[in-house]
Formats: sequence, C-alpha cells, structure tokens
Amino acid sequence: MNTKDVLENSHTHFLTELSGNNAISCLLNCYIREYASAREEVFVDTNVADCPLALRQSVSSGSQLVCIDFPESSARILIVADIVSALQRCRFISRPYLKISGKPWLPVQAETLCRFLLKHLSLTLTDNFNEEFLLQVRNSIEVTQEFLAKKVETPCEDDSFIRSEQSLLWGHAMHPTPKSREGVSIASLLNCSPETAARFQLYWFEVDASLIKVLGNSEFDGGIVPAGANGDNPSQNSTRLYPCHPWEVETILENPLIQEAVERGLIKPRGYQGQFWAPTSSVRTLYHPQSPVQMKLSIHVRLTNCVRKNAWYELESAVVLTDLIQKAGKSINTDLPEFRVMLEPMATTIDLSALAGDSKQNHEEQCRESFGILYRKNIAPKDRERYQPVLAASLFSWNLEGQSVIAESLKATCHKMRTPYHKLATNWFDNYVRVLVPGVLRYFFELGIVFEPHLQNTVIGLKDGVPSCVWIRDLEGTKLLPEFWPEQRLGTLSERARSSVYYSRQKGWQRIAYCLLINNLSEAIFYLSVGEPGLEQQLWQKLQQALNNWQVRFGKQLELQGVLQGEAIPCKNNMITRLLKQADRLSSYTPLSNPMQWEPA
Repeated sequence: MNTKDVLENSHTHFLTELSGNNAISCLLNCYIREYASAREEVFVDTNVADCPLALRQSVSSGSQLVCIDFPESSARILIVADIVSALQRCRFISRPYLKISGKPWLPVQAETLCRFLLKHLSLTLTDNFNEEFLLQVRNSIEVTQEFLAKKVETPCEDDSFIRSEQSLLWGHAMHPTPKSREGVSIASLLNCSPETAARFQLYWFEVDASLIKVLGNSEFDGGIVPAGANGDNPSQNSTRLYPCHPWEVETILENPLIQEAVERGLIKPRGYQGQFWAPTSSVRTLYHPQSPVQMKLSIHVRLTNCVRKNAWYELESAVVLTDLIQKAGKSINTDLPEFRVMLEPMATTIDLSALAGDSKQNHEEQCRESFGILYRKNIAPKDRERYQPVLAASLFSWNLEGQSVIAESLKATCHKMRTPYHKLATNWFDNYVRVLVPGVLRYFFELGIVFEPHLQNTVIGLKDGVPSCVWIRDLEGTKLLPEFWPEQRLGTLSERARSSVYYSRQKGWQRIAYCLLINNLSEAIFYLSVGEPGLEQQLWQKLQQALNNWQVRFGKQLELQGVLQGEAIPCKNNMITRLLKQADRLSSYTPLSNPMQWEPA
C-alpha cells in the first residue's frame, strides 16, 4: 500500500470514528433523557468500584464517569463525560463500555450499542426488536460520514443565512438518527443536500394552466411561479412552467396518472432549467437571495422520522394560518417588532382529479402531493443587510474541532473588546430571551396560536453580534387551541385541514414548553456555558427571571406558574417515537426535572 492509500485510509477511519461517536452521543443522550433519568437508572460519579482500567485512566480533572444501569438486562454502561448539564445532557469523551452480568467489560461501537439498547427496550417497551431502527442508525452514520468527507471541498458562503443553514453536519443532538435519509441515492444526496453547500436547478414541466390549483393571494409573477424562480416560461397563455425537486422527478414520471396526462399533452416534461437554488436545513425548502419567496417542495424521501411529502391539507392550513396570524397578531407585531413570523401566503399543486375517476384516486393523491409547493416569504433584502440572519441550530452546536460554535464566536469578541466571557455571554442570552420568549408566549396565551419554536424553526437576526430580532417559521406545523378558534372562525378550511390544526391546551403547552424551553433555550444555555463554571446556573436563573417578568406584565398563567414553582418540563421523546414507529404528531413526552430550581452539588 503506497503513502497516498495509507493517508486516504487513515482519513476514512477518522471520519468513521467521528460519525460513530456522534451516533453514540445521540443514542445515549436520548436514552438518558427519555428513559433512564426518569427511572433513576443513571448516575454521575468520579469513582466506580469495578470501572475498567482504560476508562479510569480517561477520567481527569473536570471529567466524570456516567453510569447507566439496565436492570431488566442485568447490564451496565460506563462512559466518561467532561460536561454533564442540569438536564443530564452530556458531552462524552470516551468510548462506552458495556458489562453484562457474568461477562467482562467491553468497549462498544455505535452499532453494537444500538443493538443492545434495542434489545433492552424491547423487554420494557415493545415485544419486537425494531430492525428498522438499527438500519436507520446505520444509515445516519454513513450519511454523516459522506457529509464530513464532502465538507472539505465545500466553499464558504458570504450569505450568513444560507451559510448557517448549510452548517448542520451533526444534526439534531437529541435525535437517534439525525442524518438518516431513505429513498435517495448517495450521489443524489450529495448533489442536493445543504450539508454539501449544494446548488441545483429544478426540474420543470409545462402544464395546462387549468390543472394548476392555487391557494392564497398570489403576489408572484404569473400567479404561479415566484418572480425570479422560473426558467423560460412558454409564451402560450394556456400553459405554465411548473417545478419539482430533483428527488421527486422519478416518483412523478412513474405515476400512471401523470403518464396518461403526458400522453394527452396536458403535461410536458421540460427538464432542468432556470436559476440554481440552495437547500436550507430542512433539505426540501429552497432559497435564492433574489427571490421574494422560499419554496417548500415535496419529496418522497424519509428524513429522520418522516417522509417529507406535501399533503394538500397541510399546505392549505399553512396558507389559512398565514391570514389568521396577520390579522390576529397585529397588536403583538406592534408591541414586539423584533418578533417576526415567516409567512406562507400561497400554495400550489397540480390537480388531475378530473382525469383520475374512481379507479386512480391513489395516483391522483400522490400527484397532488408530488407537485405540492408552499411559498414562504423570504427575509427581505433590507433585513438581511441590517441584520446577520443565522439559523439558531447553527450556533448551538459543535464545530468540527469539537468546540461550541456560539462560545467560540463570543470568545473572539471578548478578545477584541477585552470583556469577560461571563459578561458577554450573559448579555447575549438576555437579548436572545428578550426577542424570542415574549412573542411565543403571547401568541400562545393571548391568541391560542401554537408555534413550534425549536432550533431549526428559529432564525436569529444579529446586530453587532447580539440577537436583535427573531423569525419563527414553519406554519404547516403551527396549531390552534379550539377554545380560541371555534370551527366557525375557520370556515375556509376543509374538514381534514381543520382537524389537523387543532391541539388541546395541554398538547399545545407540551409543544411550547419542549420546543422553547428544552429544544431551544436549554441548548443555548448548554453551548454558552461550555467550560464556564457557574454560568449554566446563572443563565437558567436569567430565564426564570424573564418568565416571571412576563407574568408580571401580562398576567399569571397556570402553566408558566407551574414552571416557575419547579414543576417538571415536558420533553418530546424522539428516540421512543422512532422505536415504536410512530408519527411525530403521536410523540409522547417525558417530564424533566426543572433546572430553574437546580442547585449544583
């Protein structure tokens, strides 16, 4: 083997290790949070009597042993962490060691760990070993490795928004399969994924204009294709160019009903053309800096938990919710101009119901899904110039060197300004809470509108490096409380769409509490506090004070009062949802000990 081969093999091994380590972190953090912690089967110590020598030697100043018991399996896992947060969120710095009763300690890789966890959980949660889950973990590791390898070749973007959208190499830290992608080849994945800084053209069809179904008030050229998005539009008034995602072309062309429409001349494939679009972190939502909209396209590809197809009722609800939010939220918009919602005023699809008859209804529904597009208003050029918009998830993450992105950014500022890190980090967090929290809570408690303000739905506008505004997005996932929005107020919604937007107050609060307090702000605290003793507790106290101040101004709310008094906070179970093969909307929640009452040992 020559030197080049040795170096390539060494690099491949390194990327495999990085990908596997990320999977181990996700699996164990999910298991601890969703299962072991509530059952008091995890503890942290610096000394465990029968700890294997290799791990004992890994424990140094500032690191601890994390021990997880599995009583039903007569087993235990030990692993070293240098950070254990108030929520028992860990940064692991060693390989996990597994000991099954009667056998020696053994170091385990990600797949072996996954098999063990699945076998154990099959004893306590379900009767069947979920082989599909194991395959998804394996796929997530392989895809992560591909993205890491491609990252070396990826140019740096000048546009802060799309650069941040493309930076999520590790994915959701509290999801067991953060980068799993099913239904697309690796080559296509690399050509169209945000992690590879992809730019690609859309595939276009020339479509009889009578087949195009439109929801919402068109503000775009021709009423169908967003300004600046289309290729060379046909001159005939009776047809329009209509796009789809490159990953959806095969699904569309294999649909027998669409084949019939092509044979009749109602739809004509025209191929790839027009501008090059960049995928955002959701993969299927596309961005172009000169376009007034982002386009959320349909793909029959499973990303993490869900096949990301555009059901028509979901697009319908997003468009109607845009109208409701614009009207109902006027007073909040006036009071909180720094809190903004990325509106989705229009949706389109192609309707072949007249051609389908009774025998091809399934094909017609798939056609409607495949061609479904939701148009989201882009961040205005003046706001991109005034602020530096970045995705929240891109700041609260590890970089390739294993350092906190937000902490490294603030430390660079500290050096320039000669300001202590604690002071700058506290000020940064204060401003983030100020622009994010009041809007989410007012929409929920005053208007009965339930946003989903998790890290990938929150865009932060930075001014001089400090949070000055936020944008909340994804109205398809926004819900309404029925006591605020009785059916007569939703008269324009179809019955299917209406049923999909309703949440009980309990479910609505679970979502708000999880997305805002756990998924978003607890991660902000975690990454801001890295290597800074005492800062984590200070930031939780800052959040507690902000919630209390909100109640002083706007009135006490039962749910907030409970949090302020130390009640547990609901946390969505991503791992258990995948294990039980449930849809996201059916996810259960685990109560987490409230960090606002936390006192370090």
